[in-house]
Amino acid sequence: MATSSSGYDPFWMFRWPLSGDVNQRITAPWFSPSLTVKYAGDPVIEDRVVTEVASYGRQLGWLSEIVLALAANKPVPQDTLHRLKEAARNIEAIKNELRPPALEAARQALDRLEREEPQQYRELLGDRQSKIKR
Repeated sequence: MATSSSGYDPFWMFRWPLSGDVNQRITAPWFSPSLTVKYAGDPVIEDRVVTEVASYGRQLGWLSEIVLALAANKPVPQDTLHRLKEAARNIEAIKNELRPPALEAARQALDRLEREEPQQYRELLGDRQSKIKR
């Protein structure tokens, strides 16, 4: 037990297991509600989609609702269909905003290769030039 209001206990080293304060914050990762997601596509695009458009669970819920209605020969819920179409438009807008055109992406990749691996860069250019001459 602490001997002062500051919480200092001069006998802290003489405690038996569980004889002192045992209410402590446990921050082990297995108790954490955080979630690490390994995206299949571009992580920047995927992160923006789930934070700005809709979570994967919400998107899956919309799809499930539509598919189940179709499977039961019932009309598709129009509000759900509208939300899904709006999400698809927003996702496409994010992709178009973040994804550079193929030529620009190739230039960026070649610039990086030249900086980081100059020998492989020269070999790649030589290989490409020999294919052009054929």
